[in-house]
Amino acid sequence: MANKQLAEAFVFMGEEALTLRYPPINGEPVAVRNRSKSEHPDRTDYEEGTDYLVDYARGTIRRTRDSRIPDGTHHPMYGVIGFDHNLYPDFSNASYTVYVDYSTRSATDGEPLTVSDVERSGLLKRLVGKLAAGEEALYVVYGDSISTGGEASEESLAYFGRFADTLRDLYPQGRIRIVNKSIGGENTNGGAGRVDNDVVPLQPDLVSIGYGMNDQNIHEDGSNTTSLEQFDRNLRYMIEAIRAAGDTDLILVTPCEPNPNWQHTSGMTSRYADVIRRLGQEHGIGVADGHAEWVSELAAGKTPESLLLNNINHPNDYGHWIYSKAFAPMLKK
Repeated sequence: MANKQLAEAFVFMGEEALTLRYPPINGEPVAVRNRSKSEHPDRTDYEEGTDYLVDYARGTIRRTRDSRIPDGTHHPMYGVIGFDHNLYPDFSNASYTVYVDYSTRSATDGEPLTVSDVERSGLLKRLVGKLAAGEEALYVVYGDSISTGGEASEESLAYFGRFADTLRDLYPQGRIRIVNKSIGGENTNGGAGRVDNDVVPLQPDLVSIGYGMNDQNIHEDGSNTTSLEQFDRNLRYMIEAIRAAGDTDLILVTPCEPNPNWQHTSGMTSRYADVIRRLGQEHGIGVADGHAEWVSELAAGKTPESLLLNNINHPNDYGHWIYSKAFAPMLKK
């Protein structure tokens, strides 16, 4: 049975071959464009054989020498180790990122989420109760710039928008209203400092908390923005403050890996993700393990540049899809 892999992102470096996430079906078309949505009115569609070549046996794709696809080796930060993005007027990968559709026999989304999965998990009791009754449920998104939606091209393609759409499909009789209280550049110190004013009074049915990226940042003196111990205390405070105010459902979201060549990448993101996982287990809270999904993508051959639109720490549309994939396993446990 053929499945479709849609809008898988790539940044090509010269004529270097990159691995497709899943083995493509020989003879089936592989479409490449510069926008994640195939129907985008301003998209540029590239031609196989002219702009790119697919090796179906090896499962790879690459630019041709005279391709119209932008060459990532022309990026001003290409090959720079420990880069300071503030020194570059344009550090984004937006101009170099292309999106690929192809057919594969692999299961790209895993097993589809069902109403039974959600209800059996017991993690979204308040939310499900309202949706099943045909009522409106309030979903508050809380966290750093990734949780603001950075750098998804639209809210529906951000991880929380995709998750909300999944729930809407499962409970069409209900309505989900998203209120985003995330702040770009924030770490858990800021999150803990404003949760009582920005989240608790809203009496939300669901809150997802996504921090860690800015907490892990390393500085010249070798310290992280937030120590692992303080990170634990801050998240614990947010959890307890929200829970003390009512029966709000909670989801914790682990962060992706930043670009390893960025000067503030500590190499400790996995340890911050471990704190989140441990708190989820301790408090009986669902953990959408975006970090685990991200690491799997890197292990399968995806490059950081192909996943991070700002080339630092913000997922592109495909990266947000990776995040959104983490919600189904959480609810299927």
